[in-house]
Amino acid sequence: MVAGRAQWVVELLRVEPTHHMLEIGCGNGTAASLIWPRLTSGTILAIDRSAAAVTRASGRNAEGIAAGRVVVRQADLADLELPARRFHLIFAVNVNLFWTTTPADAVALVRRGLRPSGRFVLCYELPSPDRLAEYARRVTANLEAGGLSTDTTWSGANRFAISARRAR
Repeated sequence: MVAGRAQWVVELLRVEPTHHMLEIGCGNGTAASLIWPRLTSGTILAIDRSAAAVTRASGRNAEGIAAGRVVVRQADLADLELPARRFHLIFAVNVNLFWTTTPADAVALVRRGLRPSGRFVLCYELPSPDRLAEYARRVTANLEAGGLSTDTTWSGANRFAISARRAR
């Protein structure tokens, strides 16, 4: 993950020291490396489908893993057994699943894993702003169809984030 994008994402998340978090599609572990030092009793579970990404993320976060604040696992979200209401924050950066398909099962898993006051944050940075609004509309529709309420934040010409919560 590009360092500037990772900084933007971490600031949007508003991480608290006691948060328990899940990152979907952690890549090389950049976001986790910025998050775990902010945690005291909180943890971050970082997953990725790629074995190579998990190896890189584990190496980058070796100190956080040793401290018990980071867990990196090779897993697909669909195969992950999320404990009910475990996470304060679930987030993903540039994960295509939520805009390329209608991911009802994935949204249901996220809803199950979120605490009642938890947030699901999807962040996207595109090389060109041409299709940004289309992507935002598609992601919003998918999340709202899954029973989440959404709020979109725009950042510059090529970034947006959607923060979702359980619909009341």
